[in-house]
Amino acid sequence: MVHRYILGDIGFDQDRRHRMFTFPLLIQIHVIAAVVAIVTGTVVFSLPKGDRRHRFWACVYVTAMMVTTGIVIFVPATVLEFGDSGWGFFHLFILVGGVSAFVGIFALFKWRRTRDPAWLRNHQIRFAFSYAGLLMAGVSQLSTNPRFGLVNALTPSQFWLSFIATNFAILTVAMFFVSRYLAKGDPRRRYAMKI
Repeated sequence: MVHRYILGDIGFDQDRRHRMFTFPLLIQIHVIAAVVAIVTGTVVFSLPKGDRRHRFWACVYVTAMMVTTGIVIFVPATVLEFGDSGWGFFHLFILVGGVSAFVGIFALFKWRRTRDPAWLRNHQIRFAFSYAGLLMAGVSQLSTNPRFGLVNALTPSQFWLSFIATNFAILTVAMFFVSRYLAKGDPRRRYAMKI
């Protein structure tokens, strides 16, 4: 019973008509960590860079991201599965998200050692795209997971058009933010939103 609760029947709860779906323990942890990462990522971007509060909230964000991506290693794919492996398309984001976060952390350590502004800019850009990737993964999971009903409510062409358009919009905003604010000016400035 515990194994079923942790790894779960990741699907509809047929016994209770008032509940749309069940969430096993790993999914609950994943969702909570993702929400924490979304909130703290917003806080990190709004705070002055380099002070104690920025470092604290950045550590919370990185921890939440590691939990968010790390926990899904153990969650079987519900959509877009690779054969009968239990792994699916969204598991690839574990690799992308993990590598991006580690490169961003590595860039910060390199900047602290060398004081080369290029490393600080690399750190900022990596984490901006890490945050965009978090939002894209969340939107993608909500739109493709059969538990949430969207995939069944649309025709295949409507579904894929909305899926691609939404993710493209998030990526476009991230690319604008990076090119407008992070790729220009002195990366040592106190606020990310100022040139």
